[in-house]
Amino acid sequence: MPESLTSREKQAIATKKRIYSCGVELIKKHGYDNITVKDIAEKANVSIGNYYHYFRSKYDLLVEIFKHGDEFFEAEVPKIIEAYTDCKDILVQYFLVYAKLAINDGIDMAKNLYIPTNKMFLTHGRSMQNMLIQILKNEQEKGKIPNTLDCEEITEKLFIVARGVIFDWCLKDGKTDLFAEMQDIISRMVESYIEK
Repeated sequence: MPESLTSREKQAIATKKRIYSCGVELIKKHGYDNITVKDIAEKANVSIGNYYHYFRSKYDLLVEIFKHGDEFFEAEVPKIIEAYTDCKDILVQYFLVYAKLAINDGIDMAKNLYIPTNKMFLTHGRSMQNMLIQILKNEQEKGKIPNTLDCEEITEKLFIVARGVIFDWCLKDGKTDLFAEMQDIISRMVESYIEK
């Protein structure tokens, strides 16, 4: 935390982090649909009113979880762009970041996020999507991906496939090699888009 913050501001940041981490813990254990704001507030040892001071709704907690995922991509993707020049390698590595995010969150969290009722996956304009669209546009400018293809559509299709890989990992209780599966399947998918 920055030194310039007052003790009250530091306390507010700590309280929000505690509410968030308690919410995440409850989602991992019981699933998003099976917990209430009251459950989260009790676990975080705050009043329900205090919860609503930091999050407008239970759904806002889910939004925050996905925001953390976007921030993870914002930190990791520039390293890929710096380290790789081949179009296929960049795209495969990009989705290995997606696999890494799922592994970092843990199998219990993934099982409770990769469900049909979680409509956050349908949200457009998220940072991780925008970064991929820009990568694809850059590759189009280099002549690696045909200009006739729509970068937003490619992004959507690649994410559908990647979510399927993670969903399969969840079905198998995390007992498959998520990195190997993601690399294999995304490699095959990407090849269909790259200019030969």
